[in-house]
Amino acid sequence: MDKPNISVIIPTYNRPRQLTQCLEALSATRGETFEVIVVDDGSPEPIETTVYAFADRLDISCLRRKNAGPASARNVGARVARAPILAFTDDDCRPEPDWLSRIAEAVRRNPHALAGGRTYNSLEHNIFSETSQDLVSFFYEYAAERGGGLHFFASNNLACSARYHTAIGGFDERFPLAAGEDRDYSLRWMDMGWPLVYVPDAVIGHAHRFDNFGQFWRLHLRYGRGASHLRARAATRESKKIPFESIRFYALMVSYPFRKRRPRPFLRMALLGLSQVAVVAGFIAERLRDVHQGRSLEQ
Repeated sequence: MDKPNISVIIPTYNRPRQLTQCLEALSATRGETFEVIVVDDGSPEPIETTVYAFADRLDISCLRRKNAGPASARNVGARVARAPILAFTDDDCRPEPDWLSRIAEAVRRNPHALAGGRTYNSLEHNIFSETSQDLVSFFYEYAAERGGGLHFFASNNLACSARYHTAIGGFDERFPLAAGEDRDYSLRWMDMGWPLVYVPDAVIGHAHRFDNFGQFWRLHLRYGRGASHLRARAATRESKKIPFESIRFYALMVSYPFRKRRPRPFLRMALLGLSQVAVVAGFIAERLRDVHQGRSLEQ
């Protein structure tokens, strides 16, 4: 096969059905020569069979390693990538056919850019999935409206130069969860004086399914734990302190479903509020855990 122009890196853990749908979507990609690197983060059952079923349609490889979290898995993929541009997505995502060309073009125009695309929820009848996507959409829109640009991109729709990914040290592997590592990565990118560039026409559908409220609650608990790690890491660097948000921020957040005329706005408003209760609970629990264990976060 021709040498790829882009390396697409997908960390995965025990979700072969979702991974199959992601690879199906990537098989329809237009306009780019690319490779796909799937990093199996210690799934109970190896997923090579799922991956190599696409070998006739994709330049694809699979790496299997012990479970260490998605930040580490992305770095493993980046280290073996053959292309000058890296693109990251997740196994529960379905990129549009022109996603890769759109997001890669932003990096070609500005090699120092960290490019992030637009993600939408593809499970429109799942209220928990819809509300989780409302949160991400609100964060992006709030940052854009108040000026100063975006301060992070979610790692499921991201691209950058392989060279500059290496220059900042990749994703911080001390983040053990799928929470906070993308914000940390974005902050370290900006600490270098490099821009974050939003590419709204680089579109991915996100199919993060929640079967019940308990799963929704646990996800946002995890985000709270990730926020605790993020602040601890930022405190060890000479970068801007991460401010706590204002009451206005949270008022705008919970009113977002009304302002955007979303279906079932009262239920969405309640879920948005509860998501932030879970975030605070996870944040406090992680801080207490750090104190109890006497961990040194500077190591």
